[in-house]
Amino acid sequence: MGLYRACLAAIVIMLSLADFAFAARPGACLACHPPHYSGEGSCVSCHKGNDRSRRKEIAHDDLIAGRFSHYALGGSQVVKSGKKLLEGLACRRCHRSEKKGNRLAGNLDVTGATRKAGDIYDSIRAPALFMPDFHLRDAQIASLVNAILAQAKVEKPPAAEIPLVIHFTNIKLRFADARNIRKNVFAEKCGPCHKILSEKAGGLGSGYVGPNLSGLFSEFYPRTYRDVESWTPDKLKKWLKNPRDIRTNAVMQPVRFEPGEFEQLPGFIQVEKSPPSAPR
Repeated sequence: MGLYRACLAAIVIMLSLADFAFAARPGACLACHPPHYSGEGSCVSCHKGNDRSRRKEIAHDDLIAGRFSHYALGGSQVVKSGKKLLEGLACRRCHRSEKKGNRLAGNLDVTGATRKAGDIYDSIRAPALFMPDFHLRDAQIASLVNAILAQAKVEKPPAAEIPLVIHFTNIKLRFADARNIRKNVFAEKCGPCHKILSEKAGGLGSGYVGPNLSGLFSEFYPRTYRDVESWTPDKLKKWLKNPRDIRTNAVMQPVRFEPGEFEQLPGFIQVEKSPPSAPR
């Protein structure tokens, strides 16, 4: 038994020394992979991973795939495309990015620093509840991931943030009970066609016919009132009275409210203009 343990210890030492010698050589990753973008730094500066071991399972731990590693290249067209998409899709209506945006969902500057690239990709490809499904192509999603990672690289995440709480209906409740919990003017009048993440009541609505209305009154929502203007409570009231007075080809029907009902609606749509900073 003593000889067996001695031999085993010797083998472990030899493997460790071999790993050390392998990692000590410049460009250890290049023993298996051809070089590219060598002027941008080492392999791990773009792909992460572990370049101190020649064992694949260890060397590839937390590895960033090539399609997600453009974030590390200065002036990358993939990153530029992703940032353009982030603006065009109005992601800041729910998320904060580059310290701008509403705080209805996760802070993308923190997400890029704490989540794996593949996980971010999956969360866009198969959106969570109340997140719009933009039906993006794989290349478009990859460019968005690169844009998020690029910003996280230059934007140091805050040391602490006030926790973000989103309320969802307990799916174990009976349907009638769940419906009563979400019984409010938005859920009843807008919810059959629209969804929203609200600060007041969390996720509301169940429809896919109309656009997601999260952050409708904020500066980050697309200017779709008369195709060029931002939305306000007064403009929403005019729209709901008769959408075709605003847009002649609108397919939405007028929405009728009982006295005092509409006045409750803006409360579910408004968001704080300046999210509070975390205490130091």
